[in-house]
Amino acid sequence: MSHTPPSPVSVSAGTIDARIDAMAKVGLSRAAWFALMLCFFFANYDISVLTITLPSMRDELGLAGAELGYPVTWNLVGYCVGAYAFGHVADRHGRQKGLALTIAALGLGGFLTAFSWDVWSLTFFRFLTGCGMGAVLALCSAYIGELAPKHQRGGYLSRLYMVGTVLLLVIGFASLPVLAASSGGWRYLLAFGGLVLLVLPLINDKALVESPRWLVAMGRSAEADRIVRRMESRVGLPPGGTVPVVPDTAEAAAVSDDRLPVRALFRPPYQSRMLIVLGFWFAFYIAMYGYASYLPLILEGIGISTSDAVLVSVLTRAMPLVSSLAAVLLVERMERRTMVIIGTLVFAASLLLITLDLGETVATVGALFSSFGIAFMATPAYTYTAEVFPTRARGTASAIADGVGHLGGAVAPLVVLPVLTGFGARPASFVMVGLLVIAAGIIRLGVRTRDRSLTEIAA
Repeated sequence: MSHTPPSPVSVSAGTIDARIDAMAKVGLSRAAWFALMLCFFFANYDISVLTITLPSMRDELGLAGAELGYPVTWNLVGYCVGAYAFGHVADRHGRQKGLALTIAALGLGGFLTAFSWDVWSLTFFRFLTGCGMGAVLALCSAYIGELAPKHQRGGYLSRLYMVGTVLLLVIGFASLPVLAASSGGWRYLLAFGGLVLLVLPLINDKALVESPRWLVAMGRSAEADRIVRRMESRVGLPPGGTVPVVPDTAEAAAVSDDRLPVRALFRPPYQSRMLIVLGFWFAFYIAMYGYASYLPLILEGIGISTSDAVLVSVLTRAMPLVSSLAAVLLVERMERRTMVIIGTLVFAASLLLITLDLGETVATVGALFSSFGIAFMATPAYTYTAEVFPTRARGTASAIADGVGHLGGAVAPLVVLPVLTGFGARPASFVMVGLLVIAAGIIRLGVRTRDRSLTEIAA
């Protein structure tokens, strides 16, 4: 008499967590990694391409004065709206649906921006694009964190960031002749961003699968078990894994409200975690956006010529290659929040080098290392933001922290620009340095996450 073992229909979150952590690598297909690479690349592509296309866009559409600020401001508003809306969808209806909606908004918004005919159409399309931008990086970071073993969450994210950085540099150089070829070159570059829509068909049961951690948190343990079994098969483990059954922990009780997972974020211990990451991102983005927006003005304000100031601004774009490589090598060897603090303080120290009147060479070194600091802290910061929250509220929390944190970018002109125009480049830089020191102090208060399971961190 043959005996077929029953398919497990009740698997605890702790068991799924332990089985994923026991894998030597992430059990995703090549198609899934291709899709994630496209997500990271095109999210950052849209940010970078807008900077180089804005002058051509301004000339063709006849934008002047305050009109130049509308698409930028509403893009940030869209960032906040999309962050909460799509993050909430990812927690209520699954990572696949959340990713699909944010990618659709990012792709359609970027593509439609290429067909803008006046300031209002441009503003609306940038708002739509911002809705997609607001959640895609946060949700992808959370997704990788949920499917990666505990000792590799940061490593995979760092490698994706590094590949995206290389591609951005290549595309950045390739875009220059496109802009020079015709006055409408900016439209082609923006339309290219619509290719992120190629990810949508890859959100399926073979490529970008549903997160098994989310499935088991929603009581769909049989589906979670099937996905983890396929992952185990890809990495050479026997179906069912090699770990004993692990009981659930405090995470399940902490987020038991099915109707509104975000409630967990306003109860201990997650309330303090939300305030920490949100406070960090908000203070950091004020300084970063102020620096990115006004670097040429700051350099000119301390006596560096306009041509040299532009050259320094261009050179800073190459430094993320170096820092992303450093992040890949260190992200699983150092505590995540420590890397964030180091990158943030390197950024702050670089600003001081720029503004202490030590000569053009020192100012140039400062500008280069400011770019290094920003890129060095980016991957561990995104990883950390996703790690410190429970599965049932991770999408919402990650997206809110980064999305609402971006309001710091909207505040930057109100904080940095008045000081820059009223008191000069050095006082403006000192304000940004102070904000970065505050940001580093805030994130220092966070919990430790390196080489800990998500279940353990959430408890």
